[in-house]
Amino acid sequence: MIEHFEDKVKQTIDKYMLFNKSERLLVCLSGGADSVSLLLCLKRLGYDICACHINHQLRGEESERDQYFCEELCKKHGVELFTYRIDVHKYCSEHSLSIEEGAREQRYSIFAGIPADKICTAHTLSDCFETTVFNLARGTGLKGLCSIPPKRDNIARPLIRCTRNEVEEYLSQLGQEYVTDSTNLEDEYTRNRIRHNVVPVLEGINKSLFQSYAQSIDILEQDQRFLDNCADKAFDDCFTDNCGKTDKLKTLDPAIRDRAIMKWLKQNSLAVSSNNINSIGQIILNNGKFNISKELFVVCDHGIMRLLHIDELANSNYEQINVSGSGEYIFGNKRITFNISDFDEINCEIENVHKMFANCCLDYDKIINGLVIHKRKEGDKIRLVGRDFCSSVRKLINKAFVLEKRSDAVVIYDGDEVVFVEGYGVCDRVKITPDTKCLLSFTIEDII
Repeated sequence: MIEHFEDKVKQTIDKYMLFNKSERLLVCLSGGADSVSLLLCLKRLGYDICACHINHQLRGEESERDQYFCEELCKKHGVELFTYRIDVHKYCSEHSLSIEEGAREQRYSIFAGIPADKICTAHTLSDCFETTVFNLARGTGLKGLCSIPPKRDNIARPLIRCTRNEVEEYLSQLGQEYVTDSTNLEDEYTRNRIRHNVVPVLEGINKSLFQSYAQSIDILEQDQRFLDNCADKAFDDCFTDNCGKTDKLKTLDPAIRDRAIMKWLKQNSLAVSSNNINSIGQIILNNGKFNISKELFVVCDHGIMRLLHIDELANSNYEQINVSGSGEYIFGNKRITFNISDFDEINCEIENVHKMFANCCLDYDKIINGLVIHKRKEGDKIRLVGRDFCSSVRKLINKAFVLEKRSDAVVIYDGDEVVFVEGYGVCDRVKITPDTKCLLSFTIEDII
Protein backbone atom coordinates (compact mmCIF):
# COMPACT_ATOMS: atom_id res chain seq x y z
CA MET A 1 0.00 0.00 0.00
CA ILE A 2 2.85 2.39 0.82
CA GLU A 3 4.57 1.94 -2.54
CA HIS A 4 1.25 1.98 -4.41
CA PHE A 5 0.28 5.31 -2.85
CA GLU A 6 3.66 6.90 -3.50
CA ASP A 7 3.69 5.62 -7.10
CA LYS A 8 0.26 7.15 -7.63
CA VAL A 9 1.44 10.51 -6.32
CA LYS A 10 4.58 10.37 -8.49
CA GLN A 11 2.46 9.55 -11.57
CA THR A 12 0.25 12.55 -10.81
CA ILE A 13 3.29 14.81 -10.46
CA ASP A 14 4.67 13.61 -13.80
CA LYS A 15 1.34 13.60 -15.67
CA TYR A 16 0.52 17.19 -14.80
CA MET A 17 4.16 18.37 -14.68
CA LEU A 18 3.60 19.83 -11.23
CA PHE A 19 7.28 20.36 -10.36
CA ASN A 20 10.71 18.75 -10.58
CA LYS A 21 13.42 17.59 -8.18
CA SER A 22 15.40 20.83 -8.52
CA GLU A 23 12.59 22.93 -7.05
CA ARG A 24 11.95 23.74 -3.40
CA LEU A 25 8.42 22.83 -2.35
CA LEU A 26 6.34 24.43 0.38
CA VAL A 27 3.88 22.00 2.00
CA CYS A 28 0.81 23.66 3.51
CA LEU A 29 0.61 21.69 6.76
CA SER A 30 -2.51 21.72 8.92
CA GLY A 31 -1.76 18.52 10.83
CA GLY A 32 -4.71 16.68 9.31
CA ALA A 33 -4.40 13.36 7.48
CA ASP A 34 -4.19 14.87 3.99
CA SER A 35 -1.41 17.37 4.65
CA VAL A 36 0.58 14.95 6.84
CA SER A 37 0.51 12.30 4.10
CA LEU A 38 1.58 14.93 1.56
CA LEU A 39 4.55 15.98 3.70
CA LEU A 40 5.75 12.43 4.31
CA CYS A 41 5.16 11.25 0.75
CA LEU A 42 7.12 14.12 -0.85
CA LYS A 43 9.88 13.67 1.73
CA ARG A 44 10.11 9.93 1.01
CA LEU A 45 10.12 10.59 -2.76
CA GLY A 46 13.22 12.73 -2.33
CA TYR A 47 11.88 16.22 -2.95
CA ASP A 48 13.34 19.33 -1.28
CA ILE A 49 10.55 20.43 1.04
CA CYS A 50 9.73 22.90 3.77
CA ALA A 51 6.40 23.40 5.49
CA CYS A 52 4.14 26.13 6.78
CA HIS A 53 1.55 25.88 9.53
CA ILE A 54 -0.90 28.72 10.15
CA ASN A 55 -2.69 28.90 13.47
CA HIS A 56 -6.01 30.61 12.73
CA GLN A 57 -6.85 30.76 16.46
CA LEU A 58 -10.44 29.76 15.71
CA ARG A 59 -10.75 26.58 17.79
CA GLY A 60 -9.08 27.48 21.09
CA GLU A 61 -7.02 24.62 22.59
CA GLU A 62 -7.55 22.52 19.48
CA SER A 63 -5.72 25.12 17.38
CA GLU A 64 -2.84 25.10 19.85
CA ARG A 65 -2.77 21.28 19.73
CA ASP A 66 -2.53 21.36 15.91
CA GLN A 67 0.40 23.78 15.95
CA TYR A 68 2.30 21.72 18.51
CA PHE A 69 1.70 18.54 16.50
CA CYS A 70 3.06 20.13 13.30
CA GLU A 71 6.13 21.45 15.11
CA GLU A 72 6.93 18.01 16.55
CA LEU A 73 6.28 16.25 13.22
CA CYS A 74 8.63 18.52 11.29
CA LYS A 75 11.28 18.32 13.99
CA LYS A 76 11.15 14.52 13.84
CA HIS A 77 11.58 14.41 10.06
CA GLY A 78 14.05 17.29 9.75
CA VAL A 79 11.72 19.55 7.77
CA GLU A 80 12.02 23.33 8.09
CA LEU A 81 8.72 24.69 9.42
CA PHE A 82 7.35 28.23 9.22
CA THR A 83 4.59 28.96 11.75
CA TYR A 84 2.24 31.95 11.82
CA ARG A 85 -0.56 33.04 14.13
CA ILE A 86 -3.31 35.15 12.56
CA ASP A 87 -6.39 36.91 13.90
CA VAL A 88 -8.96 35.79 11.33
CA HIS A 89 -11.95 37.38 13.08
CA LYS A 90 -10.33 40.81 13.10
CA TYR A 91 -9.22 40.53 9.45
CA CYS A 92 -12.68 39.45 8.28
CA SER A 93 -14.35 42.24 10.21
CA GLU A 94 -12.04 44.84 8.68
CA HIS A 95 -12.49 43.53 5.12
CA SER A 96 -16.16 42.45 5.26
CA LEU A 97 -15.36 38.81 4.49
CA SER A 98 -16.67 35.48 5.70
CA ILE A 99 -14.39 33.49 8.01
CA GLU A 100 -13.66 31.00 5.23
CA GLU A 101 -12.84 33.71 2.67
CA GLY A 102 -10.74 35.74 5.09
CA ALA A 103 -8.75 32.75 6.32
CA ARG A 104 -8.03 31.68 2.75
CA GLU A 105 -6.87 35.17 1.73
CA GLN A 106 -4.53 35.38 4.69
CA ARG A 107 -3.16 31.87 4.16
CA TYR A 108 -2.21 32.39 0.53
CA SER A 109 -0.78 35.81 1.27
CA ILE A 110 1.54 34.21 3.82
CA PHE A 111 2.42 31.27 1.54
CA ALA A 112 3.43 33.68 -1.24
CA GLY A 113 5.98 35.32 1.05
CA ILE A 114 7.85 32.12 1.93
CA PRO A 115 10.93 31.34 -0.22
CA ALA A 116 9.85 28.32 -2.30
CA ASP A 117 9.31 27.52 -5.98
CA LYS A 118 5.95 25.78 -5.60
CA ILE A 119 3.17 25.81 -3.01
CA CYS A 120 1.79 22.30 -2.43
CA THR A 121 -1.72 21.89 -1.02
CA ALA A 122 -3.19 18.57 0.08
CA HIS A 123 -6.45 18.55 -1.91
CA THR A 124 -7.54 15.00 -2.71
CA LEU A 125 -9.84 13.31 -5.21
CA SER A 126 -12.45 13.23 -2.43
CA ASP A 127 -12.23 17.03 -2.12
CA CYS A 128 -12.66 17.29 -5.90
CA PHE A 129 -15.74 15.09 -5.87
CA GLU A 130 -17.36 17.05 -3.04
CA THR A 131 -16.65 20.29 -4.94
CA THR A 132 -18.18 18.90 -8.15
CA VAL A 133 -21.35 17.87 -6.29
CA PHE A 134 -21.51 21.26 -4.58
CA ASN A 135 -21.07 23.13 -7.89
CA LEU A 136 -23.62 20.91 -9.59
CA ALA A 137 -26.15 21.60 -6.84
CA ARG A 138 -25.69 25.37 -7.28
CA GLY A 139 -25.62 25.24 -11.08
CA THR A 140 -22.39 25.19 -13.04
CA GLY A 141 -20.66 24.68 -16.38
CA LEU A 142 -17.85 22.46 -17.55
CA LYS A 143 -15.23 24.26 -15.45
CA GLY A 144 -17.28 23.76 -12.29
CA LEU A 145 -17.70 20.06 -13.05
CA CYS A 146 -13.92 19.75 -13.49
CA SER A 147 -13.65 20.96 -9.89
CA ILE A 148 -10.20 21.67 -8.39
CA PRO A 149 -7.40 21.72 -11.01
CA PRO A 150 -4.15 19.78 -10.39
CA LYS A 151 -2.21 23.03 -10.66
CA ARG A 152 -2.84 26.76 -10.87
CA ASP A 153 0.01 29.20 -11.32
CA ASN A 154 2.61 28.09 -8.74
CA ILE A 155 0.14 26.06 -6.66
CA ALA A 156 0.43 22.26 -7.07
CA ARG A 157 -1.82 19.49 -5.77
CA PRO A 158 0.07 16.16 -5.81
CA LEU A 159 -2.72 14.21 -3.99
CA ILE A 160 -5.42 15.27 -6.45
CA ARG A 161 -5.95 11.69 -7.72
CA CYS A 162 -5.81 9.98 -4.29
CA THR A 163 -8.93 9.45 -2.20
CA ARG A 164 -9.26 10.28 1.49
CA ASN A 165 -9.46 6.55 2.31
CA GLU A 166 -6.15 5.96 0.48
CA VAL A 167 -4.56 8.77 2.46
CA GLU A 168 -5.65 7.33 5.78
CA GLU A 169 -4.56 3.82 4.80
CA TYR A 170 -1.13 5.16 3.78
CA LEU A 171 -0.64 6.83 7.17
CA SER A 172 -1.83 3.68 8.92
CA GLN A 173 0.77 1.61 7.07
CA LEU A 174 3.46 4.12 8.08
CA GLY A 175 2.25 4.12 11.68
CA GLN A 176 1.87 7.89 11.49
CA GLU A 177 -0.70 9.74 13.59
CA TYR A 178 -2.49 12.96 12.60
CA VAL A 179 -4.90 15.42 14.16
CA THR A 180 -8.59 15.77 13.34
CA ASP A 181 -10.40 19.09 13.04
CA SER A 182 -13.56 18.59 15.11
CA THR A 183 -15.58 20.80 12.76
CA ASN A 184 -15.06 18.17 10.04
CA LEU A 185 -17.26 15.81 12.06
CA GLU A 186 -20.21 18.19 12.07
CA ASP A 187 -22.86 18.66 9.37
CA GLU A 188 -23.01 22.44 9.81
CA TYR A 189 -21.00 23.04 6.63
CA THR A 190 -22.26 22.09 3.17
CA ARG A 191 -19.11 20.15 2.27
CA ASN A 192 -19.45 18.02 5.41
CA ARG A 193 -23.09 17.22 4.58
CA ILE A 194 -22.02 16.06 1.13
CA ARG A 195 -19.18 14.00 2.63
CA HIS A 196 -21.29 12.36 5.34
CA ASN A 197 -24.62 11.93 3.54
CA VAL A 198 -24.30 12.14 -0.25
CA VAL A 199 -21.07 10.22 -0.86
CA PRO A 200 -22.15 7.07 1.07
CA VAL A 201 -25.38 6.89 -0.96
CA LEU A 202 -23.52 7.18 -4.26
CA GLU A 203 -20.94 4.60 -3.17
CA GLY A 204 -23.88 2.30 -2.45
CA ILE A 205 -24.86 2.69 -6.11
CA ASN A 206 -21.32 2.34 -7.45
CA LYS A 207 -18.59 0.77 -5.31
CA SER A 208 -16.01 2.15 -7.76
CA LEU A 209 -17.41 5.67 -7.45
CA PHE A 210 -14.08 7.50 -7.17
CA GLN A 211 -12.39 5.44 -9.88
CA SER A 212 -15.27 6.27 -12.24
CA TYR A 213 -15.17 9.91 -11.17
CA ALA A 214 -11.41 10.14 -11.83
CA GLN A 215 -11.94 8.79 -15.37
CA SER A 216 -14.73 11.31 -15.95
CA ILE A 217 -12.57 14.16 -14.67
CA ASP A 218 -9.80 13.24 -17.13
CA ILE A 219 -12.28 13.43 -20.02
CA LEU A 220 -13.83 16.67 -18.82
CA GLU A 221 -10.44 18.31 -18.29
CA GLN A 222 -9.39 17.29 -21.79
CA ASP A 223 -12.51 18.90 -23.26
CA GLN A 224 -12.00 21.97 -21.09
CA ARG A 225 -8.41 22.41 -22.29
CA PHE A 226 -9.49 22.15 -25.93
CA LEU A 227 -12.27 24.70 -25.52
CA ASP A 228 -10.01 27.05 -23.57
CA ASN A 229 -7.36 26.88 -26.30
CA CYS A 230 -9.99 27.67 -28.93
CA ALA A 231 -11.27 30.54 -26.79
CA ASP A 232 -7.76 31.94 -26.33
CA LYS A 233 -7.27 32.02 -30.10
CA ALA A 234 -10.69 33.60 -30.59
CA PHE A 235 -9.94 36.20 -27.93
CA ASP A 236 -6.69 37.19 -29.61
CA ASP A 237 -8.51 37.45 -32.94
CA CYS A 238 -11.59 39.34 -31.68
CA PHE A 239 -10.18 41.72 -29.05
CA THR A 240 -7.77 44.61 -29.58
CA ASP A 241 -6.98 47.34 -27.05
CA ASN A 242 -9.68 45.92 -24.74
CA CYS A 243 -12.36 46.37 -27.44
CA GLY A 244 -14.21 43.48 -29.09
CA LYS A 245 -15.00 43.17 -32.79
CA THR A 246 -18.69 42.23 -32.73
CA ASP A 247 -18.77 41.07 -36.37
CA LYS A 248 -16.18 38.42 -35.53
CA LEU A 249 -17.70 37.58 -32.14
CA LYS A 250 -21.06 36.93 -33.81
CA THR A 251 -19.56 34.18 -35.95
CA LEU A 252 -18.19 32.20 -32.99
CA ASP A 253 -19.89 29.14 -31.58
CA PRO A 254 -21.59 30.17 -28.30
CA ALA A 255 -19.32 27.81 -26.31
CA ILE A 256 -16.25 29.65 -27.61
CA ARG A 257 -17.79 33.14 -27.55
CA ASP A 258 -18.86 32.75 -23.92
CA ARG A 259 -15.34 31.71 -22.91
CA ALA A 260 -13.86 34.66 -24.78
CA ILE A 261 -16.29 36.93 -22.92
CA MET A 262 -15.25 35.30 -19.64
CA LYS A 263 -11.62 36.06 -20.39
CA TRP A 264 -12.50 39.68 -21.19
CA LEU A 265 -14.46 40.00 -17.92
CA LYS A 266 -11.53 38.62 -15.90
CA GLN A 267 -9.14 40.96 -17.71
CA ASN A 268 -11.28 43.89 -16.54
CA SER A 269 -11.79 42.53 -12.98
CA LEU A 270 -15.54 42.17 -13.57
CA ALA A 271 -17.80 39.47 -12.15
CA VAL A 272 -17.87 36.29 -14.22
CA SER A 273 -21.51 35.20 -13.93
CA SER A 274 -24.00 33.54 -16.27
CA ASN A 275 -26.12 36.70 -16.22
CA ASN A 276 -23.21 38.90 -17.32
CA ILE A 277 -22.06 36.45 -19.99
CA ASN A 278 -25.58 35.94 -21.41
CA SER A 279 -26.40 39.67 -21.39
CA ILE A 280 -23.16 40.55 -23.17
CA GLY A 281 -23.81 37.78 -25.69
CA GLN A 282 -27.22 39.30 -26.47
CA ILE A 283 -25.93 42.81 -27.10
CA ILE A 284 -23.12 41.43 -29.27
CA LEU A 285 -25.81 39.94 -31.51
CA ASN A 286 -28.28 42.84 -31.33
CA ASN A 287 -26.25 45.92 -30.35
CA GLY A 288 -27.14 48.01 -27.31
CA LYS A 289 -25.69 48.33 -23.83
CA PHE A 290 -25.65 46.46 -20.54
CA ASN A 291 -25.12 47.91 -17.06
CA ILE A 292 -22.54 45.45 -15.72
CA SER A 293 -21.73 47.31 -12.51
CA LYS A 294 -22.87 50.46 -10.75
CA GLU A 295 -21.14 52.94 -13.07
CA LEU A 296 -19.85 50.72 -15.89
CA PHE A 297 -21.61 49.71 -19.09
CA VAL A 298 -20.75 47.24 -21.82
CA VAL A 299 -21.72 48.96 -25.08
CA CYS A 300 -21.97 47.36 -28.54
CA ASP A 301 -22.43 49.64 -31.55
CA HIS A 302 -20.73 50.34 -34.87
CA GLY A 303 -19.21 46.85 -34.79
CA ILE A 304 -17.31 47.46 -31.53
CA MET A 305 -17.84 46.17 -27.99
CA ARG A 306 -16.29 48.37 -25.35
CA LEU A 307 -16.50 49.26 -21.67
CA LEU A 308 -17.73 52.76 -20.83
CA HIS A 309 -18.06 54.66 -17.57
CA ILE A 310 -21.45 56.29 -17.07
CA ASP A 311 -19.91 59.73 -17.70
CA GLU A 312 -18.46 58.52 -21.01
CA LEU A 313 -21.76 56.90 -21.89
CA ALA A 314 -23.67 60.13 -21.39
CA ASN A 315 -21.35 61.88 -23.82
CA SER A 316 -21.15 59.07 -26.41
CA ASN A 317 -22.83 59.75 -29.75
CA TYR A 318 -25.59 57.45 -30.91
CA GLU A 319 -25.95 57.38 -34.66
CA GLN A 320 -28.73 59.65 -35.96
CA ILE A 321 -31.58 57.68 -37.53
CA ASN A 322 -33.76 59.05 -40.32
CA VAL A 323 -37.19 57.44 -40.26
CA SER A 324 -38.19 56.77 -43.87
CA GLY A 325 -41.47 54.96 -43.19
CA SER A 326 -42.70 51.67 -41.79
CA GLY A 327 -39.98 49.37 -40.50
CA GLU A 328 -37.69 48.49 -37.62
CA TYR A 329 -34.89 50.77 -36.36
CA ILE A 330 -32.25 50.25 -33.70
CA PHE A 331 -31.28 53.21 -31.51
CA GLY A 332 -28.87 52.45 -28.70
CA ASN A 333 -30.44 49.74 -26.62
CA LYS A 334 -33.93 50.21 -28.09
CA ARG A 335 -35.76 48.64 -31.01
CA ILE A 336 -38.36 51.00 -32.50
CA THR A 337 -40.91 49.57 -34.94
CA PHE A 338 -42.89 52.07 -37.04
CA ASN A 339 -46.15 51.36 -38.86
CA ILE A 340 -48.03 53.73 -41.21
CA SER A 341 -51.72 53.01 -41.75
CA ASP A 342 -54.99 54.68 -42.74
CA PHE A 343 -56.68 56.11 -39.69
CA ASP A 344 -60.03 54.81 -40.97
CA GLU A 345 -58.73 51.27 -40.42
CA ILE A 346 -58.50 51.90 -36.69
CA ASN A 347 -61.85 50.90 -35.26
CA CYS A 348 -61.71 53.04 -32.16
CA GLU A 349 -62.79 56.38 -30.75
CA ILE A 350 -60.18 59.13 -31.04
CA GLU A 351 -59.82 59.54 -27.29
CA ASN A 352 -58.77 55.89 -27.03
CA VAL A 353 -56.17 55.95 -29.81
CA HIS A 354 -53.36 57.17 -27.56
CA LYS A 355 -54.25 54.54 -24.97
CA MET A 356 -54.12 51.79 -27.62
CA PHE A 357 -50.66 52.77 -28.76
CA ALA A 358 -49.32 53.81 -25.34
CA ASN A 359 -48.97 57.42 -26.57
CA CYS A 360 -46.79 56.25 -29.47
CA CYS A 361 -48.87 57.59 -32.37
CA LEU A 362 -49.19 60.82 -34.36
CA ASP A 363 -50.74 62.34 -37.47
CA TYR A 364 -48.22 61.45 -40.17
CA ASP A 365 -49.47 64.16 -42.56
CA LYS A 366 -48.47 66.84 -40.04
CA ILE A 367 -44.78 65.95 -40.33
CA ILE A 368 -43.01 68.77 -42.17
CA ASN A 369 -39.26 68.06 -42.33
CA GLY A 370 -39.11 64.28 -41.82
CA LEU A 371 -38.74 62.30 -38.63
CA VAL A 372 -35.32 61.87 -37.07
CA ILE A 373 -34.21 60.02 -33.92
CA HIS A 374 -31.09 61.22 -32.13
CA LYS A 375 -29.88 62.04 -28.64
CA ARG A 376 -31.57 64.84 -26.73
CA LYS A 377 -30.07 68.28 -27.24
CA GLU A 378 -29.59 70.76 -24.43
CA GLY A 379 -32.51 73.18 -24.25
CA ASP A 380 -35.03 70.94 -26.04
CA LYS A 381 -38.65 71.59 -25.13
CA ILE A 382 -41.97 69.99 -26.04
CA ARG A 383 -45.60 71.02 -25.68
CA LEU A 384 -47.32 67.74 -24.91
CA VAL A 385 -50.88 66.90 -25.94
CA GLY A 386 -53.44 68.57 -23.69
CA ARG A 387 -51.00 71.03 -22.12
CA ASP A 388 -50.89 74.78 -22.63
CA PHE A 389 -47.18 75.09 -21.73
CA CYS A 390 -43.83 73.72 -22.89
CA SER A 391 -41.84 71.24 -20.82
CA SER A 392 -38.08 70.71 -20.65
CA VAL A 393 -37.22 67.43 -22.38
CA ARG A 394 -34.29 66.95 -20.01
CA LYS A 395 -36.53 67.26 -16.95
CA LEU A 396 -39.11 64.88 -18.42
CA ILE A 397 -36.47 62.23 -19.10
CA ASN A 398 -34.84 62.69 -15.69
CA LYS A 399 -38.23 62.16 -14.07
CA ALA A 400 -39.18 59.10 -16.13
CA PHE A 401 -35.87 57.18 -16.23
CA VAL A 402 -33.21 56.15 -13.73
CA LEU A 403 -29.76 57.58 -14.35
CA GLU A 404 -28.27 54.64 -16.25
CA LYS A 405 -31.25 54.47 -18.68
CA ARG A 406 -31.58 58.17 -19.55
CA SER A 407 -29.17 58.08 -22.48
CA ASP A 408 -31.37 55.45 -24.14
CA ALA A 409 -34.62 57.44 -23.88
CA VAL A 410 -36.15 57.79 -27.35
CA VAL A 411 -36.65 61.38 -28.55
CA ILE A 412 -38.07 61.95 -32.05
CA TYR A 413 -37.72 65.18 -33.98
CA ASP A 414 -39.47 66.77 -36.94
CA GLY A 415 -36.53 68.80 -38.14
CA ASP A 416 -35.41 70.68 -35.03
CA GLU A 417 -38.74 70.38 -33.20
CA VAL A 418 -39.27 67.62 -30.65
CA VAL A 419 -42.46 65.75 -31.53
CA PHE A 420 -42.14 62.76 -29.18
CA VAL A 421 -40.55 61.95 -25.81
CA GLU A 422 -40.60 58.34 -24.60
CA GLY A 423 -42.79 57.90 -21.56
CA TYR A 424 -44.87 61.03 -22.24
CA GLY A 425 -46.08 60.98 -25.85
CA VAL A 426 -46.24 63.40 -28.78
CA CYS A 427 -46.38 67.15 -29.05
CA ASP A 428 -49.73 68.90 -29.48
CA ARG A 429 -49.00 69.95 -33.09
CA VAL A 430 -48.92 66.35 -34.43
CA LYS A 431 -51.68 64.84 -32.30
CA ILE A 432 -54.50 62.71 -33.71
CA THR A 433 -57.71 64.66 -34.55
CA PRO A 434 -61.01 63.87 -36.34
CA ASP A 435 -59.36 65.13 -39.54
CA THR A 436 -56.44 62.68 -39.36
CA LYS A 437 -56.10 60.52 -42.47
CA CYS A 438 -52.71 58.80 -42.03
CA LEU A 439 -51.65 57.40 -38.68
CA LEU A 440 -48.04 56.74 -37.70
CA SER A 441 -47.85 54.36 -34.74
CA PHE A 442 -44.75 52.81 -33.24
CA THR A 443 -43.61 50.50 -30.47
CA ILE A 444 -40.46 50.75 -28.36
CA GLU A 445 -38.80 47.80 -26.68
CA ASP A 446 -35.51 47.12 -24.97
CA ILE A 447 -33.18 44.87 -26.95
CA ILE A 448 -32.22 43.08 -23.73
